[in-house]
Amino acid sequence: MSPRALDPGIRNALTDAAIRILGTEGRAALTTRRLAREADTSTTAVYTYFGSMDDVHRRVRREAISRLLSALDSVAATDDPVADLARAAAIQVEHGCANPAMYRLMFVDQPPDDADDPGARVFARLGELIARCIEHERFHPDEQHRPAMWAGEVWTMGHGAVMLALTRVIPVDQVAALHADMFFRLCVGFGDDRDRARESTDAAQA
Repeated sequence: MSPRALDPGIRNALTDAAIRILGTEGRAALTTRRLAREADTSTTAVYTYFGSMDDVHRRVRREAISRLLSALDSVAATDDPVADLARAAAIQVEHGCANPAMYRLMFVDQPPDDADDPGARVFARLGELIARCIEHERFHPDEQHRPAMWAGEVWTMGHGAVMLALTRVIPVDQVAALHADMFFRLCVGFGDDRDRARESTDAAQA
């Protein structure tokens, strides 16, 4: 007798329930019993479909990063690549502030996957946008500074802004202005003309 096929509907229900719990209550609230109850299934099903709670967290983290990537992909390319990069950088901050528990799961509490980590795709998106700024001769790299490093710096700046908001060191309604000013100054550091950098940063906030 062949083994019974797994029902993708149950796996999806468990994933959706985990997202709801993590997104509203945080990591500590997600237990096997709570997940099974929210998904209207058994605790056995959790291990049947995921193997462990660590696998559940990894699955939710991948889904959360997928949603962030979709938001980043919504930035349409314009003739101002610096403004496009500014919009993408702002999305990272807005997304983190609007989804604090999920952001913590993506970039704080859950270790990255050993292979094919989806978080690397966030850096790749930022790197592609920075490459356009270089192609349009807005940014000017030298031997020590390359798009991959700059993508990390843009991400790190946004991550710091989100964490200041999540820990309430700075009120959420002030974080966007702080981040925009840091972004402007970082662009000038990358070699952009000061007036053009300010114009592009302001355009992204409009």
